[in-house]
Amino acid sequence: MNKIFKIALIATIIIFGYSQFAVAQPQSQITLLAGGDVEWSRMWSESIFHQQIIEYNLDFKSKQEEARYPFQKIKPLLENADITFVNLETPLSDTAKRKGGFLTPTAFASGLKWAGIDIVSTANNHALDAGIAGLKDTLTSLSQVSLPAVGSGENLASARLPFIFEKNGIRLGFLAYTMCENSGNSSYVKQNRAGVMPTDLSLIKDDIQKLRSKVDYVVLSYHWGLTDSEKSPFWVRQLARKSIDAGADIILGHHPHYPQGIEIYKEKPIFYCLGNVIFGHNHQFWTDNFLAKLILTPNKIKNIEILPIAGENQDLAQPFLLKADRGQKLLKTVQNKTFALKTIMEIVGDIGFINPETAALPKNFFDDIVYDLMLPIPLLIILLALSTFGIILRFILSRLFRKKRRFARR
Repeated sequence: MNKIFKIALIATIIIFGYSQFAVAQPQSQITLLAGGDVEWSRMWSESIFHQQIIEYNLDFKSKQEEARYPFQKIKPLLENADITFVNLETPLSDTAKRKGGFLTPTAFASGLKWAGIDIVSTANNHALDAGIAGLKDTLTSLSQVSLPAVGSGENLASARLPFIFEKNGIRLGFLAYTMCENSGNSSYVKQNRAGVMPTDLSLIKDDIQKLRSKVDYVVLSYHWGLTDSEKSPFWVRQLARKSIDAGADIILGHHPHYPQGIEIYKEKPIFYCLGNVIFGHNHQFWTDNFLAKLILTPNKIKNIEILPIAGENQDLAQPFLLKADRGQKLLKTVQNKTFALKTIMEIVGDIGFINPETAALPKNFFDDIVYDLMLPIPLLIILLALSTFGIILRFILSRLFRKKRRFARR
């Protein structure tokens, strides 16, 4: 009887101790760090979209030094996250002929990997700046350093493949699409043609549904909007919200080269534009930028941190984490842009914080109208140009019709 009592006592202690241990265990979580455009060709040409260019007077002893240089100051931040994402805004090739704005040596792929970047999007308007050959070399060079890419491929099936990442029992699925491509419609991927994924909502919805049951979070990368614009136009916001309605959890936007506001929609974050991370040249009007750090648990986005990084003048060639007045300036700018999207971002010290569960303010259809009336400068310029053209055309046609009427009367 005494022996049975001892066994029962030991079993009780083991069970109770295990239950206490299980309760005390913190919920598993992972960190996703997301940045905007990364480009390191150091090539440029003056155009309507590339004016007031700032060059970097840099000289390197080796390709490795050149590839690693831009990440030197930000590497600890990039590699500290469980998974780090950026948009690769340049083809990588040593043999393809440059046809567009950018072309970067394949050694840069190892620089990305060395810096702690874990996944890139290749769905953007510069992906085919070196043609199909350049795109294929890009994917090959990334594959050789075991750096996954989403959003492009040798055919439609391969371009639609997601990248699935898992750690601590949490699974993330990444997909990427672009709203524009500098080489035109022939750059978009087809059944038997290499290219980039378009922002075709029917394809996007289908891709989300196929991925949804396999992961805890569906992450979409969108290259969209207007270049050098500080606001997201209505068609971009509609695509983002429809994507979340279809099952997406996180939207990572880029292309305008400006840090834009963040919207929380149905407790899901939409980063309309993360700005730049690294670029091969700068402009006098480009600003500092930010990285978004998301803390993810198995069933919710616990918190979002906005980390300001340097991006003005020569700093875009080698960015670093911003502190004090300069960091505060960037955070307050993003805070105001975010509030315009009816989302609250708090600033504590040198970091911005967004709680997806509580940050969204009530909004309606009229809020979108008010937001759109405050037009982004590039769109305002286009509308003014079209209006001016219309007025001139109307004046010319009216004069011609008057002359015809005079001749008809004679």
